[in-house]
Amino acid sequence: MITLGLDTSGAWCSAAIVDEARLIASCTEKIGRGHAERLAPMVNDLLSLENIKAQEIQRVAVCTGPGSFTGLRVALAFARGFALPRKIPVIGLSALEVLAAQIDPHQDKRVVSVMDVRRGQLCWAAYDGRAEIQTPVTMTIPDAKTNIKKLGYDRLVGDGATYFDQENSISHISPSALAWISMDHNPQSRPANPLYSRPPDAKLPGGISL
Repeated sequence: MITLGLDTSGAWCSAAIVDEARLIASCTEKIGRGHAERLAPMVNDLLSLENIKAQEIQRVAVCTGPGSFTGLRVALAFARGFALPRKIPVIGLSALEVLAAQIDPHQDKRVVSVMDVRRGQLCWAAYDGRAEIQTPVTMTIPDAKTNIKKLGYDRLVGDGATYFDQENSISHISPSALAWISMDHNPQSRPANPLYSRPPDAKLPGGISL
């Protein structure tokens, strides 16, 4: 199954093409901004490099966040636009889940993924092997530290690890890992909906969030 993995949730713009057995092509660039302008040419370059036709892609995996409100929507919109005319599934995976799989590829440990989402808050989730034992939740830094330490863990991953006096060992989401993980899921179990660490600041008249 040839799968396209996409991530624009943070400073990195990333894409990869994999099948069940191997990484076919991958590109990851730290660009900060400009994901909307870079993602489509990046995907096109990967397809051309390996002489793969767009219609050969059988599914798309996309990182749903948490991350930049604008950035993560770039990959989500591209994934849906790419998949719709080809009638292929789009699988959404959180950055927290992918980071946990990257640091624990055998999925035999208790891993807490924790991301610094600013404003004195951390967004975190916990995984025990293949099971999600804490869904993504945003808390103040003191509350998050208390709850994470109470839960316990074998490994800690994400830029929030520095609040636990640990080094952040993984700098970005791997688009190939994202694509491989998606093969165990479907759009019903992992819908491609954005995961925001908190509601958008902008609101419509009447207090409705955008």
